Amino acid sequence: MITIRIPDNFVPERAYSINILFSEFLGLEYRIITGGAPDYEIKLENGKCLLVRDNFFVNFVKDATYLVEGAIPAKTAFLEREFHPQKDIPVIFGDGELRVERDRIICGVDIFASSFFMLTRWEEYVNKSRDSHDRFPACASLACKQGFLHRPVVNEYVEMLWNLLKHLKCGQGRKERTFRTFATHDVDAPFLHALNNPYVAVRQFGADLIKRRNPSASLKNFNSWLKTANGRESLDVYNTFDYIMDEDEKFGLQGTFLFITDRSRPEYDGDYDIGHRLVRRLMGKIRARGHNVGLHSSYGSFDNPRQMKRELDILKAVCAEEGVEQERWMSRQHFLRWNTPGTSSCLESAGMDYDTTLSYADYSGFRCGVCFEYPVFDILSRRTLNLRERPLIIMECTVIDERYMGLGSGIKAYSFIKQIKDTCRRFKGDFVILWHNTRFIDPRESQLYDLVMRD
Repeated sequence: MITIRIPDNFVPERAYSINILFSEFLGLEYRIITGGAPDYEIKLENGKCLLVRDNFFVNFVKDATYLVEGAIPAKTAFLEREFHPQKDIPVIFGDGELRVERDRIICGVDIFASSFFMLTRWEEYVNKSRDSHDRFPACASLACKQGFLHRPVVNEYVEMLWNLLKHLKCGQGRKERTFRTFATHDVDAPFLHALNNPYVAVRQFGADLIKRRNPSASLKNFNSWLKTANGRESLDVYNTFDYIMDEDEKFGLQGTFLFITDRSRPEYDGDYDIGHRLVRRLMGKIRARGHNVGLHSSYGSFDNPRQMKRELDILKAVCAEEGVEQERWMSRQHFLRWNTPGTSSCLESAGMDYDTTLSYADYSGFRCGVCFEYPVFDILSRRTLNLRERPLIIMECTVIDERYMGLGSGIKAYSFIKQIKDTCRRFKGDFVILWHNTRFIDPRESQLYDLVMRD
């Protein structure tokens, strides 16, 4: 067994990082000894040693908080390293020292603190930059400012660590992984007209005719409502679910469809009732075809533990009544709203198994610096949560829409998404993609989804 001796301060934080890299990601057996070392001393079974310099926590008084904006480095170095699989490696904390001796390697890159920085998102706790929806924007992140948001830097640290251990003749084998694609679909609006009563429908048609002065749209929507109001919800323009499931099944994927169960902010949340017979029937159909149902937590739930629990309880109750059974439940926050560490705490206390929110709304990439699922760490309670995070890698509107990256639905968008997907494949990671059911209406966006999933 590998023995790792660490300093006696910030033990929960250090132990978390070690566990993620050694156990979660590499699958190696180890034990931690606390005290008696100024750095991370990793002794292998054969007596050889890897010494990783402590270049972060050493700068703080024992267990005094590091959670200050001044602890974020102003600049990231990019160093060429013989043990790194890429041309260079972004160094968040550390220096250029790399000394290879007969039975020992000294590494100046603090891969543990650097990984901790990316995985826990403590940067977002101390940096108060927010957009109009109270979201931490990509442009405020160190990864975006220093040009490595497109790189899963934690995966790169893992590979560097493994190469260092291999050079020292580590006697253990690493965990085998395979590249996986996860198709997810947020259901902001399951139907355009099928759930509307005549009063709501008349108001919509009147708004098209009078307010928007668009009589053709009013007539088109009226005819569409007449069709769906007669029980033919399959004709509803937003009802693309059979097509989506056909697409996902074509590529051997089990999609997850996330539903809004309560409206904490009606002006932003989906205007439908999870208990409506058509929505219930849709959820049952999704599960019957072998796909999953999840929670699309409402706009105002991200910092409200009571609201979060209420929404998950509603989902589970409706699913139980419809015979929808699942061992694990996944969530994603509406509008990708996230508060570090409050949202993860809300999700854990509600009983959620895993989340897949963490991607930036304004720019796609590796917000957590990784394309592996991992357990979440609460930086305030200083403990590992039961909640697991499966980082979202691509959201279609982030790439396509003019208000965000503005790449459209053609070759530019495809090339960008393919590059990110190939990066996940290179590290045998998880490519998690979000494509809303309402974005399969435009044939160009449907074709883009097909090309991305096919590649």
